[in-house]
Amino acid sequence: MKILLVSPIPPPYGGIANWTVMMLDYVKSTEDVIDTVNIAPKKRSTEGRTLFDRVVVSGFDMLSKRRLLKKKILESKPDVIHMTTSGQLAIFRDILLLRTARKLGVPTVYHIRFGRTAEMAENGSKMWRFFKKAMVLASAVMAIDEKTYGAIKKYVPEANVFCVPNPIDTKKLPPLCENVKKQVVFVGWVIETKGVSELVQAWNTVGEKYPDYNLLVVGQASADYLEKLKSQAKVGNIEFAGEMPHDKALDAVNESEVFILPSYTEGFPNAVLEAMTLKKCVVATDVGAIPEMLDGECGILIKPRSVTEIVTALEKVLNYKELRECTSENAQNKVCRRYELKSVYARYKEIWDSVKE
Repeated sequence: MKILLVSPIPPPYGGIANWTVMMLDYVKSTEDVIDTVNIAPKKRSTEGRTLFDRVVVSGFDMLSKRRLLKKKILESKPDVIHMTTSGQLAIFRDILLLRTARKLGVPTVYHIRFGRTAEMAENGSKMWRFFKKAMVLASAVMAIDEKTYGAIKKYVPEANVFCVPNPIDTKKLPPLCENVKKQVVFVGWVIETKGVSELVQAWNTVGEKYPDYNLLVVGQASADYLEKLKSQAKVGNIEFAGEMPHDKALDAVNESEVFILPSYTEGFPNAVLEAMTLKKCVVATDVGAIPEMLDGECGILIKPRSVTEIVTALEKVLNYKELRECTSENAQNKVCRRYELKSVYARYKEIWDSVKE
């Protein structure tokens, strides 16, 4: 089968871009052929991406991507187009590309990679109306969590929707670390909506109570936001490591006892999957697919934007070794049962086949 993947390719690195790399690597072991249209932004928010960049620059880029998509369709004649989306203003680009694919007679799978769909549907905003239009244009819609799937079934009954979790290629992860540090690690974009400010404020309490533990924050931050975080930190056992290559970030997670992700919003975070696979005790907010991922005593759920909940959860897991060991064991077992790339890719193929017919 020939698949044209419309998805971001790093740099910059991020959850969807890392998924793209994983797909491109895995397909080499199959009989399928994948070509790509790279929709990665030229700048990310931590690099000072302005409204002008998001509207005007992205507008010209959108037309460029449409020309490239048309060229790829005419030259390689794909059986199906698999398009990822992070929502927001990207939805306008999605509509343009989906219309182009439909006009040229190529079926499309629209892969929703963010966790705000249910809220958008319930609010009925202008953006929701555009998002609904994009989903109707697609031959199939792929949700990554049950909440998103349920909202689409309810509010867009004409959409051909499926629910498929994000995969992980466990063979690509390092062996479990034998000398784990007394360390709590955060890996992600160091921005406000990842809850990093609340984490730092919470660590002022936790780090003082557990001085033998360290908080490691991995990820790129703007200079201004990093200064804000450093000014909030009142204890010495916190380190801002900056951005790391993906393999080094994995090593940081592997060497830590606890992984934390206090985001305000998420889709199906790869970082949580990686931490689960590496047998870490996971503390994360109950947003997006995270409640499904950690269901079955696979981690600790907290509410977003709450310093108090971060403090309570971290003190609980640092105080009880049995809890850390139990949740991490359950998490690793669940990944092997449900999220292995081989089985998730087989589900992708079923959906590609269904729209191709």
